[in-house]
Amino acid sequence: MPKPRDIPMQRLQAADKRLGFLVCALLQPLRWFRRTSETPPAKLERVLLVKFWGIGSLQLLTPAVSALRRRHPGARLTLLTLRENAEFARGLGVFDEVLALDLHTGRGPLGWLRIFARLAGLVFALRRERFDGVFDFEFFTRVSALLSLLTGAGWTSGFEAPQVWRGRFHARAVPFNRYWHVARNFRALAGEGEGEIAHTDLSAFRFGADHSARVARLLAERGIATGVPYVVLNANAGGLSLERRWPRERFAELASALGEFDRTPVVLIGSGSEREYVAGLRVQVRSGPGLLIDLAGELSIAELCALLAGAGALVTNDSGPMHLGAALGTPTLGLFGPETPVMYAPIGRRTSALWRPPVCSPCINVHDNKVANCVRGHPECLTNLSVDEVLDELRLLLWDGVLHALPQRVPGVAEVAG
Repeated sequence: MPKPRDIPMQRLQAADKRLGFLVCALLQPLRWFRRTSETPPAKLERVLLVKFWGIGSLQLLTPAVSALRRRHPGARLTLLTLRENAEFARGLGVFDEVLALDLHTGRGPLGWLRIFARLAGLVFALRRERFDGVFDFEFFTRVSALLSLLTGAGWTSGFEAPQVWRGRFHARAVPFNRYWHVARNFRALAGEGEGEIAHTDLSAFRFGADHSARVARLLAERGIATGVPYVVLNANAGGLSLERRWPRERFAELASALGEFDRTPVVLIGSGSEREYVAGLRVQVRSGPGLLIDLAGELSIAELCALLAGAGALVTNDSGPMHLGAALGTPTLGLFGPETPVMYAPIGRRTSALWRPPVCSPCINVHDNKVANCVRGHPECLTNLSVDEVLDELRLLLWDGVLHALPQRVPGVAEVAG
């Protein structure tokens, strides 16, 4: 029997925008009679951190968690996130506890009833915890602001912007600076806004030797022996904003060039829901035996991190795996189009971001749930990036011999790039 499909993300966003506005308006009396101060208590002992969407955002949250540890030593930090992110959040090793909200309910009226019931149950569970403070790290969602209020915590903090009204429930409202990296904005919300974020400020996912062993076994079974350098390609961008994807045929041409001219094995990745899209890329690649492996839908989050940690390089759209790979120390090349690397560039020891925007880019921002509105009708911001340009940048990342002798311009690559 087929599994019922869940309520689409776009419907959830619309509910947060419209229904959330109504609930925020109805609950205004709670704000009027609530006495709070913008300054947090000198000592917070039980703290709730709210960040629902995005493993990449959770990775970029880790410097803010470190800041909270410094400012409130001994505090118990609990993260509230979505069920699908809970394993990754626990693997970061920076939270004392991880609570998960399950939005997988099926469609239709019954699906919505289940969501409302789970939210009600979550509110009662959070109130029982008696949190001293809440840090709402979500980007302008109303449900997170409402949950912050309904926890009953004496002090809360969250982002604010003139164009998005969230009820003004937070005792301390922090402006979101679109000229700062997201990780720095997170740390500013935690109370430390000075200075750029360095790769040493990030806490990477902690995978085990058993995860590395399974990845090595998978690679060996498909022709990549232990110790042979490989490049990971991530052609996906998550369902929240598919407009961030570099054209699939460009990834296919890049993989063909790496195999034909560099004799470098390529590993394709993706979630289970992205398996079909990745398969469409795989069939376009010209490559010999052992030079192309498709692992989309086959890896746990821990195994994905083990794969990335062992890679010679990662080429990826602006998405979660980009931030995971960079934090793990993998040479990472991020491809940007409708969103700006000013806010989302990979942070790592050896990272690079390519962005050749037309005048209309960026057209995605955190204030409108990252909904793109392309005035050109096609992603010129991404088609501006050629295969040659990406290949050259990749070879610069690999200059130190992670792969075999490279980076001379190989005759014929221009023809491959088209």
